[in-house]
Amino acid sequence: MDTELLWRMEEFRRVVDSVFPVTEIIYDGGLPAFAVLAGPDTKARFLTLRARVEPLGYLPLLRRRNGREVIALVPRPPRGKWRWSVNLALFVATLATTFIAGYYNASALIAEGYLRSAVGGGLAFSLSLMVILATHEMGHKVLSVMRGVDSSLPYFIPMSPPFGTMGAVIVTRTPAPNRDALMDVAAAGPLAGFLVSIPILILGVARSFVISPAGFQGVNLPDPLILKWLIGVILHPPDGAVVLGHPILFAGWIGLLVTSLNLLPAGMLDGGHAVRALFGPRVHLVLSWIAVAAAALLGYVLMAVVILLLLRRGHPGPLDDVSPVSPLRIAVGVALLAVFVLSAVPLRLSLF
Repeated sequence: MDTELLWRMEEFRRVVDSVFPVTEIIYDGGLPAFAVLAGPDTKARFLTLRARVEPLGYLPLLRRRNGREVIALVPRPPRGKWRWSVNLALFVATLATTFIAGYYNASALIAEGYLRSAVGGGLAFSLSLMVILATHEMGHKVLSVMRGVDSSLPYFIPMSPPFGTMGAVIVTRTPAPNRDALMDVAAAGPLAGFLVSIPILILGVARSFVISPAGFQGVNLPDPLILKWLIGVILHPPDGAVVLGHPILFAGWIGLLVTSLNLLPAGMLDGGHAVRALFGPRVHLVLSWIAVAAAALLGYVLMAVVILLLLRRGHPGPLDDVSPVSPLRIAVGVALLAVFVLSAVPLRLSLF
C-alpha cells in the first residue's frame, strides 16, 4: 500500500475513531473500512459521523458483518444538477394530457345529459388528479430535504386517455441516513396523497349520479373500500343501482390506484422502501416476489413486470443499516398497510 493511501487511511481512522471506537482496520477492496464498537446511541453518533465525513467527499455505511459492526467509507456521489425546466415541461405536458383524458371521459356524461361542458369536466378531472399526484410527490420531496437526502423535483409522466398520466417519480442521489429516515421519506408521499384524496373523493361522490342498471352503457370499474364507504354514506344508492361517477370522482379513483400500486412491498416502490426500513434486506426480497404475484392476481400484469425489472436493481438500504426503526415508524408502517387496504383497486381477484 503506497504512502499516500496509508496517510488517508490514518486520516479516516481518526475521523471515525472520534465518534466510534475503532477496533480494527479492514482493507475492503481499496475502500476505507473499520470495525467499530457501537452502542445504544449508535443512531445519533452515526449522524455526527456523517457530518464529519461528508466534507471529505465520502459517505459512511454502517453494516453488521460476522457479528460485528463495520463502517465503510464510500465516495459521495456528486450533488444532483437538476434541470427544473425539464420538471416544469413534464408537469405542463401532464396537465395537458390529463385535461384531454378528462375531456374525453366527460363526453359520455354530456351525451347522456349529466354534464353541461366537456371543458369543465376536463378541468375538474385534470386539476383534481394533479393535486393528488403533486401532493404525493412533494411529500417525498419535503421529507427528503428534512432528512438530508439529495433528491430531484418530481418528474410527471404524461399518458394518453383514459388516465392521462402514469404518475410521477423523484430521483434520489444519496441513500437515507438511517431506517427512520427511509421510512419517513417513503411514507410521506402515500400518506399525503391519501389524505388529500379524501376531500376530492367526497366532492366527486357528492356530484355523481345514481342511475338504474338499465340505463347504464359504460364500464363498471371496481371500487376500493374507502370509495364504497363514501358512496354509501353520501349517496345511499339502492340495491342494484349504478353510480355514474363525476370526473372529480374518477380523478380520486385514479389517485387511490396510484397510491395502492406504490404501496406494493417491492423494490424501490414506496412500499418497498417501507418494508426495507422495517424488516431489512431478506424480508424485503421475499415480499418483493410476493408483490409480483399479488400485482398479477389483482390484474396489474404490467405492474408485475415493472416490479420484476426493479428487482434486478436491488435496494441499497440506508447508510446506517444497524440502528433499528423507532416505535413511531412501526406505527407509520401500520398506517401504510391500512392505506393500502382502503385504496387497493382489484381489477380481478384471481386468475380463474
